Amino acid sequence: MRFSDDFHRAFETDGRDDPELEAELDDDFPLGDGTAEMEATVHCPYCAEAVEIALDPGSGSVQDYIEDCAVCCQPWRVSVVYHEDGSAAVSLTALDA
Repeated sequence: MRFSDDFHRAFETDGRDDPELEAELDDDFPLGDGTAEMEATVHCPYCAEAVEIALDPGSGSVQDYIEDCAVCCQPWRVSVVYHEDGSAAVSLTALDA
């Protein structure tokens, strides 16, 4: 993904002194105040242990990837859906299922 010069300028100036740029960023990032969940506690489908995983809202509003359990090392399919308010719905499935 290539970001425009305006996007980079928003981080340099914080966008607060440019209402047009601020409106453009609101269109690009409609998650309200910009707060999005960055971690979730899930239960491994193999060992049932509670595991905290990092989430990356910058990877899109719908994500599907493979991650290994930090406890038993078995691989899971992680599905993440970000809602407009920045909350995330996270589900796991065992890869052998």
